[in-house]
Amino acid sequence: MLFDLRSPGRRRVIKVVYLFLAVLIGVGLIGFGVGTGGNFGGLFNAASSGGGSASGQVTYTKALAKARKEAKASPKDPAVWVKVGEAALAVAQLPQNYDSSLGYSKSGHAALVAVKNAWNRYLALVPQHPNTIFAEEVASAFGEPPTGIGDYVTAESAQELVVEGQSKSWTAYDALAVDAYLAKDLSAGQQAGAKAIALAPKSQLTTLKETLQALAAQAGATGATGATGAT
Repeated sequence: MLFDLRSPGRRRVIKVVYLFLAVLIGVGLIGFGVGTGGNFGGLFNAASSGGGSASGQVTYTKALAKARKEAKASPKDPAVWVKVGEAALAVAQLPQNYDSSLGYSKSGHAALVAVKNAWNRYLALVPQHPNTIFAEEVASAFGEPPTGIGDYVTAESAQELVVEGQSKSWTAYDALAVDAYLAKDLSAGQQAGAKAIALAPKSQLTTLKETLQALAAQAGATGATGATGAT
């Protein structure tokens, strides 16, 4: 048997086996953090992590700087302002700048200033073929918290471009109505609300009308036609 220690050869085999197991356990505990509980990891994990969020911050900040350089060289090109806006948004949504439950931190809000500036520069150029993906990102970032920061004027301006590409979507018009009412743009809210009601399935009409009516009243538009569906 293997554990019959009377044989010198077997004793040497056992010593080698135990030495191997000791080394293996040591590597597991120290190198990979096995058994530490709490997911702290070991030396190898720490070495491979590379700084995580810090390296991400540097990468996205460099991308934003590059996009700004392009915009400075070609300020009348709408595409470069999309690059600036999306790069700034990527910085704003880094883990240290944004939490899905709490919203944007102070540094996240600072990055969104660059997003808003890029968006306004983009709109001022009146692009013939609006980038609706960029518009959706802006509408979300500046819309209702915690996804957005409650800058409803900016959100409305972005959602207006979104509905151009989703003219048959009642939810897109509903979102525009919400942003418009919260931005105190009563006329736009009524028009978008009426369009949402016209396109919505019957199963959603009651809830949709009640929601829009409440928003209209909150915005000071009690009794308005279109959005409430009352007249």
